Amino acid sequence: MGCSILCALLARAWAKKSKKKIALIDDVPSSYSLLPSYLGITAVNRTLGQLQPYQDRLTPKMLETFFSRSADGVAYVPVGANDETSPSFQDIFPLIQKLGLWFDEIFLDLSGFPVKESFRFLEKSHKVFFISSTDPTSLAALKHWEKRLLPFQFQLQDFGLVFNQTDASRPIPKDISDWAKHFNYAGAVPFLGEGLSIDLLGNQPISSALEKTLSTVLTKVVSADGYLAPSVSTDSAPSAAPKTALQPSPISLEQIHQLHQKLLEQLRKTGALKDQKNADMLQRQVLEPNAREILGQLLQEMDVQSRELRQQLVSETLNLAFGLGPLEPLLQNTEITEIMVNGPGQIYVEKRGRLEKTDVRFLDDLQLRTVIERILAPIGRRIDESQPYVDGRLLDGSRVNAVIPPLSLNGPILTIRKFSKRKLGVEDLVQFGSLSREAADFLGACVRAKKNIVVSGGTGSGKTTLLNILSNFIPSHERIVTIEDSAELQLSQDHVIRLESRPANLEGKGQVAIRDLVINALRMRPDRIVVGECRGGEALDMLQAMNTGHDGSLTTAHANSPRDVLSRLETMCLFTGLDLPLKAVREQIARAVHLVVQQSRLPDGRRSVTQVSQIQGMEGDVIITQDIFNFEDGKGLVRRPFAPSFIGDLNAVGYQWPGHSEKIKA
Repeated sequence: MGCSILCALLARAWAKKSKKKIALIDDVPSSYSLLPSYLGITAVNRTLGQLQPYQDRLTPKMLETFFSRSADGVAYVPVGANDETSPSFQDIFPLIQKLGLWFDEIFLDLSGFPVKESFRFLEKSHKVFFISSTDPTSLAALKHWEKRLLPFQFQLQDFGLVFNQTDASRPIPKDISDWAKHFNYAGAVPFLGEGLSIDLLGNQPISSALEKTLSTVLTKVVSADGYLAPSVSTDSAPSAAPKTALQPSPISLEQIHQLHQKLLEQLRKTGALKDQKNADMLQRQVLEPNAREILGQLLQEMDVQSRELRQQLVSETLNLAFGLGPLEPLLQNTEITEIMVNGPGQIYVEKRGRLEKTDVRFLDDLQLRTVIERILAPIGRRIDESQPYVDGRLLDGSRVNAVIPPLSLNGPILTIRKFSKRKLGVEDLVQFGSLSREAADFLGACVRAKKNIVVSGGTGSGKTTLLNILSNFIPSHERIVTIEDSAELQLSQDHVIRLESRPANLEGKGQVAIRDLVINALRMRPDRIVVGECRGGEALDMLQAMNTGHDGSLTTAHANSPRDVLSRLETMCLFTGLDLPLKAVREQIARAVHLVVQQSRLPDGRRSVTQVSQIQGMEGDVIITQDIFNFEDGKGLVRRPFAPSFIGDLNAVGYQWPGHSEKIKA
């Protein structure tokens, strides 16, 4: 049909006419594509697959090294180098969205991809159109698209139609008015001369006649809302977004709820949902294709014309049927770090350390309870009147806490601490200003030297994130056992055993506490034990493990300062119920813990390490501490002049304390 070549020529013509920054993304691997020759590009620099690992830290300078440029200024890049290494369009979908920050318009050639794989791009596109020949076979194929597009909430009038390679022997259909009922007809591109069609044009200069045809086609293509864009003069570039004749009406929660109930009813009739009251998140991949087709038919019966409205209705209904309902967009927003649901009608989020109220809400308590139970079902936890509060996690590792009446007077309460999609490293903390380079090197050496470290801080200060980052310094050959209430830690080493506590069942039996797991871990020949958080009697077992050959262990605790965390550890040890002298407990702490790292949330919302303190031992009945790093306003984390007492152990792993002489080192 000449789809790829027409896409390239459209990009060239539009770059020349509009003077905008245009990118062309090729779905064919560079080793097979003919597009570079049609763009006049002799060498292709890099691919999107190679750019993908850097998508969270893109810069204009970096982009220049990945894109090849035509003489018209079109920035060209293929998805991959060959069939074996090319990522799918689904894999690079977030990356292509981010490219919109640097380019005014992006042309995507999706001719090699089936609709099932490319519909996410279609629904986000401003203009979409088919390229077709006028031969009977091609025309017949177009008529089958309506059914194929229905599950993806598209209708034929959402698309522009361009006929390519037309001449006297292949004329445009006379009944074009009938075609217009199905598509928004945009225009035709003729043969360019004897034996020379658009797909054989090569890198010849684009003729003025062809430029005008291509520009006209582009300006007439249907807009994103399913209505033909207003005509625009080909002598000037169109505005960024043509206005449509109709705007979709706001969607009410009641509409979504009704559509959801009809969907569940249809899924039960087909036998897909069996007799379950509601679907769950684990069923989404299996049931979503059927669900989309059912919703497409329901929306067709409702005569919903706007593609934007159809997509919004389908997206929100699927989220309610298989996901977390109105919370899904908040979970996808990378700026949001925490979601706080204070009953169905009040939802707050945390952005950049500050709380903001949203317009999002649930229909009622029942809908919110359904979402809470959907979160807990895959991890085998429950919430009811006998157990009205629970800790859990989402499938991506995000931490969840839920409380329901009668404990909560606001209705069901849900708090989600989002799990970062990108694993942070120590370099990220240094770049953010959360940790100085000097302190980062010191803490890394302490972990390698098998010093026992407690990370302390308040709620939401970033303790678990810091613990994750510090664990990266553990040598890869060591056996690590992690113990958590709700599994959050994501260690990068291969030899990691992950243990998670378990609450009691309906009969009040079967509970496995953190303390039980710590005791059991000692029988598993660990080199390191990492406890996500010490909150009770497990603190004593952790200290005993540190004192009996399991150096290099890491944990976190809630406290406002290194001195406070020592008091907290004393209190937690007394939770065991053992009649221990306070001095004996303090001696255990002083011998076991080498370092306390204080993590804080600053007044401006930033999270930072504010204190690094060494435990020096006992003087009488008092545990002695010494600050090694302190946070100072305007300076960040500043090193104190006192070297740690275990400097020899740090030297053994290749770390040299600044200003420390070789004589003292020996």
